[in-house]
Amino acid sequence: MVDLRTHYMGLVLDNPLIIASSGLTGNPEGAGKAAAAGAGAVVLKSLFEEQILAELGKETEGVDLDAHPEAEAFMSRTAWEEGSDAYLSLVRDSKLRVGKTPLIASINCVGSGNWASFASQIERAGADALELNIAYMPDSPSISSKTIEDRVFSTVKEVRNSTKLPIEVKLGSHYSSLPYLAAHISKIGANALVLFNRFYRLDIDIDRMKLTRAQPMSDGNEYYDSLRWTAILFQRAGIELCGATGIHSATTMAKFILAGASAVQICSALYKGGWKTIGMMLDDLRSLMETQGFSSVDSMQGRLSAQSRGRLDEYMRFQYIKALTGIS
Repeated sequence: MVDLRTHYMGLVLDNPLIIASSGLTGNPEGAGKAAAAGAGAVVLKSLFEEQILAELGKETEGVDLDAHPEAEAFMSRTAWEEGSDAYLSLVRDSKLRVGKTPLIASINCVGSGNWASFASQIERAGADALELNIAYMPDSPSISSKTIEDRVFSTVKEVRNSTKLPIEVKLGSHYSSLPYLAAHISKIGANALVLFNRFYRLDIDIDRMKLTRAQPMSDGNEYYDSLRWTAILFQRAGIELCGATGIHSATTMAKFILAGASAVQICSALYKGGWKTIGMMLDDLRSLMETQGFSSVDSMQGRLSAQSRGRLDEYMRFQYIKALTGIS
């Protein structure tokens, strides 16, 4: 029998398929359905930093939901108006629904400050881990890459000081040096990186001459950047890895495990295929592993990473040169 168990952030997951933060996990019923369908872990819908600040008395008037990187996670303004107390209830009630399936709370944050202490309340509410979905979008030429990185580090450090929960950091891909960022995030206490966040996508409606939202869901061809960085960072940055974005099949999930991921997150595939998608992907993964001769996720993990192959050039510029020159 193929063993799908995986070790992730000190947790033992029955399988590497994690349900990402979204409207699907925005209530205890959704979290329970994800667990019942066979998910290895469930990430709750994100609580936004602005919601915590609102309860702390900070001014949040003028926040534009439609411009926020993950506004699509909210089904209505009612969800926005639910503050931190409601989120703690969501954690408590969802934990009862998911049983032994690990439950990961999520905070969508852009900076640091006194909201970070809220992590300790999430821990007391019963979450098994915490995701920091860091979605800081620079909007000025005066903001340097170092400023952005320092905000990331400060956020992780403050939350780490507030809770003993395992922490995964979900990042976008647009950083100057992901290896440096990953290694330093590990040093200050994060347990894992989720690669990558799929930020709000903007488009232009020419007929109406206005900005509009592009397709919020991923398709099965959007995983390549996440896959490459997973393969590059595995066992080279001192932090565990979780693949995300564009994972719609067992084949893609297997690619991430071979690259070094301990787990993967899916979301759009569930919106398109429903809860049955979980069981189908896990059955297909078992069959694929049997065909390839892998008895467990552990035996498969990282087999095609840069570290295991000892050929970092294969994951970097060399592939670009091969494509342009025809070098085999």
